[in-house]
Amino acid sequence: MKFVEELNVLRYYKPFIDAGGGVKQVQTALKWSEWYAVKWWEEVYNDLGLQSIRESVFARALFISLRIRGYLRDDGRIKKRPEKPEYPTNSYAIEFVELHESFDRVGAVNVATDKADENTLAVLYSTMLSQGWYRILRQTFLRLMEIERYQTIFEPIVKEGQTAMAVMEISTPKLYFGFDYRRDNVELAAAALRVKPGECRSEICIFNAPTACDAVKIARRYVPSGVDAVLMLHTLYWMLDPVKELTCISQIMGQGGKLLVGQQVVESTPGLVAVVASFGAKHVFSWKGVEQMLKSAGYELSKRYLRYMPYYIAVWEPRR
Repeated sequence: MKFVEELNVLRYYKPFIDAGGGVKQVQTALKWSEWYAVKWWEEVYNDLGLQSIRESVFARALFISLRIRGYLRDDGRIKKRPEKPEYPTNSYAIEFVELHESFDRVGAVNVATDKADENTLAVLYSTMLSQGWYRILRQTFLRLMEIERYQTIFEPIVKEGQTAMAVMEISTPKLYFGFDYRRDNVELAAAALRVKPGECRSEICIFNAPTACDAVKIARRYVPSGVDAVLMLHTLYWMLDPVKELTCISQIMGQGGKLLVGQQVVESTPGLVAVVASFGAKHVFSWKGVEQMLKSAGYELSKRYLRYMPYYIAVWEPRR
């Protein structure tokens, strides 16, 4: 499976790899993610023990992803250590490593015990979303999904609006409806997209709603026949009850509507998965867990592009 996955990465994510300086530079950056993940787990384990995985999504993400790679024993002790990699020279690869360096300064134990400064983590999250490597990763996903084919789009949890803006760079949908459970994100996204939050007087509508189920009720007023696509790029781990919310989301999908899924999973880069978990993720998933969750919510797989590298990517549709 690993060989097939690597071939598919080269096939589907070549623009991202080329921008990252080629395979060697990207691999070097990814090695830093593993190196930092082992470092952070050792700090958390030495201070808090294995019980940390029950109390912290961040610690749980580290433990599961590193155990899958053979770095940890079942009791949490380190089984092997990665060698410290060379520093990359490509600017995007350097950005990726610098994100891990910045997070390292916050302190893994502080994060695992909820003692890290929330404003610092918020700035790091905003920085990640706007970094060049993440922008290209996002654009590659949207082009792979052929986002220009869809005229009405629903985006659960818009964050700061970067994905919506990336869509607008590629196409001009007739209606783009997004929501977020955080009011500050709604305000940031609406400002970036130059619309008023809570209004739907143009082709872009950004609303505040506690869950996808609540947002779907609002969206149906504007698109009673449903949307062409639901865009979920790194969204599932923010949902409080993913199966319930995915079930509600199917109610806003029109005939032939597609669920476009891109999701970091524990088989992806371990350091990055843990960093993102620290920004407020409610869950951490394996790629098989993502698929089981979608099946439980009433969807069927249309096409899977990648299982885990650089993240899980697939198209799903509701069972009719």
